[in-house]
Amino acid sequence: MSRDLEGQIGVVTGAGRGIGREIARGLAAEGMWLLLLSRTGSQVRELAEELSSAYGAKMLPAAVDVADPAAVQRVVAHAEQHLGTVDLLVNNAATIESSELPFWEGDVGEMWRVIETNLRGPLLLTHALLPPMVQRGRGHVVNVTSRARAATASGTYTGYAVSKRALSVLTQSLVGPLEGTGVVVLDVLPGLVRTQMTEGMVVWASDPGTVWDDVAATVRVVTDIARGRYDDQPGAVLDAPVIAAG
Repeated sequence: MSRDLEGQIGVVTGAGRGIGREIARGLAAEGMWLLLLSRTGSQVRELAEELSSAYGAKMLPAAVDVADPAAVQRVVAHAEQHLGTVDLLVNNAATIESSELPFWEGDVGEMWRVIETNLRGPLLLTHALLPPMVQRGRGHVVNVTSRARAATASGTYTGYAVSKRALSVLTQSLVGPLEGTGVVVLDVLPGLVRTQMTEGMVVWASDPGTVWDDVAATVRVVTDIARGRYDDQPGAVLDAPVIAAG
């Protein structure tokens, strides 16, 4: 079986479940060694054992709050020591408010905690991992963003909507400075994938007409990014379901 990413090193945040877990499976199947990050250590330890057994790839699981600067620095140093220099960062970890409420009725503290995970986390990890990528002259950063349809349609989940829009701005802000470095940053839209988070959102669960997108489309796009397929489109917003349909 062809393993196109043999010898490459990747980092996947939010790897314990949902989209991140499936992305990790797809990358491991192509031979990539991975640092698997999640708030819940048991989830990524189980995944690491599964992927190591199935593909013979080296997996390094770690329970980390991606919004904690010291924790991010420690885990990045640990990964570089035990896996090697990172070729691919997938900023996938995300959370959402516990209730669907208009902004003025919501808890601003909770909104900020959502923003810290969804935006500060990618900022910290990207800042830590870009320098060696630039020094080597190659690397990829994937920001898993969102149309934030629930927030924009209903005026709820403000922290989630703000953080995901801001993450897209981060991607665009890096395009110019990274030009000519060999490092490519892209946004990936996974569509509406059935996960524990989305299934808990009343706006989708209560609508019998909800159409769920296949997570396999996102996995294929991220794997193709790691292969270099989109290197000529820095800063592009890759809508995985649309690409899969085309």
